[in-house]
Amino acid sequence: MRSGRSAVFVAALAVALLGVPTLAHGSKPFERPGETVPPGRNSYTVPEAPESPLCGEHFCIHWVDQGLDAPPLKDADGDGVPDYVTRVLAVAENVHRVENDKLGWREPLSDGTLGGGLGKTDVYLAEIGPQLFGYAAPDRGQSRGDGRTPRRLYGYLVLDNDYEPFEFPHTTQGRDLKVTFAHEYNHILQFAYDADEDPWFAESTAVWMEDQVYNGIDDYLRYVRHWVKLWETPLTANSVKMYGSAVWNEWLARHYGRALIREAWADAASARPAGFAVAADEDAIRAAGPSSFGRDFTRFAADVAEWRTGIGFRESYLYPDMPRQGALDPGAPPLTRHLNHTTFTLLGVPARAGHEVEVQVTAPAGIASGLALVGRVGSERHGRTVRSIAYSSSGGTLTARLPDPGGYERITAVVVNADARAEGYSAGRLDWRYLTEGTPFAISARIVR
Repeated sequence: MRSGRSAVFVAALAVALLGVPTLAHGSKPFERPGETVPPGRNSYTVPEAPESPLCGEHFCIHWVDQGLDAPPLKDADGDGVPDYVTRVLAVAENVHRVENDKLGWREPLSDGTLGGGLGKTDVYLAEIGPQLFGYAAPDRGQSRGDGRTPRRLYGYLVLDNDYEPFEFPHTTQGRDLKVTFAHEYNHILQFAYDADEDPWFAESTAVWMEDQVYNGIDDYLRYVRHWVKLWETPLTANSVKMYGSAVWNEWLARHYGRALIREAWADAASARPAGFAVAADEDAIRAAGPSSFGRDFTRFAADVAEWRTGIGFRESYLYPDMPRQGALDPGAPPLTRHLNHTTFTLLGVPARAGHEVEVQVTAPAGIASGLALVGRVGSERHGRTVRSIAYSSSGGTLTARLPDPGGYERITAVVVNADARAEGYSAGRLDWRYLTEGTPFAISARIVR
């Protein structure tokens, strides 16, 4: 095993060699249910149903007709295939039409003779709730002759067999199936680009994809409600924040087009250092326009400050307001805030008079840093914003000004640690050794009369 591996790659390597899969919504190990494995390894305990699998153009749906893993067996047309199984296949093919045909993502790698020998993506229905909605897993046995695992892998899906409301309260069965399929199938497509990537990159993309396939269900909003409270947690953290970080992909797609998200994955295997997802985003951003990850993260943070006005995001009028982390009083002694990499803080600026309001931030030398002063005119959902943004790839003093501060409903200073440099990978922490944690930023404001 090479050094510098991400958690996704470690899990992919484990399944390829030992049979332990990557789980998008939990950590319970699972075998491919249709394979013959020793009892007690979460495989099917009975043979598949006589009509299983049901195959379409791109998928094969597997099920059993006995025991806990059996889906609802109602069969309205008497063809031997439960209506629920037929519905799963219809959802699967619709997801393929959007993710592969419309958005242009690469087809998954064929699994060859596994799962019935048709080379299509296999989907197994099993009783996995309430801990899991579903998961995608690379198959074991993909290591090469030299013992190393390829960057591109094939895999399979396991979905809950009914999304019973008792097991999944406060959700809707049909919606659960749709967004889970869109999410987990995107992981299968990710494996075909590069299984050697950071979990935040994989999960934020898969949650973003849910809304591309099924816009209107908006299941991802429950993650955004957590995201806004985790302002001290880096964008790149392997934590619950990574699901809500779909908003980062939404911002990128709004500014560069949805193809940029695919291009970041298409180029991921060639980005350096290997498996460092920030480098994949950086390469895609630089190829799309004259910008960079740090500069765009600063612009993103500035837009988040008043995102409910609709600026920068497609449907952010549905998002919760991003909370402020204090106030920056003009004329008061400078504040110091310590920010981790790829984080930002919002400070309310109570300025109601004067010719203009000015904010200055001083960052340590060598730190990619950003500052924005954002004024909102009008209401949260129907107003507009005026912004002044400064960015430096090497720290120092940044200044932002807004004229006529009395003309705004709210003024916010956005201070950004846009630096995502890392020095190697920590196998013990399952994360990169980021270099700019707890960076001090000195912040002051004044009124120009």
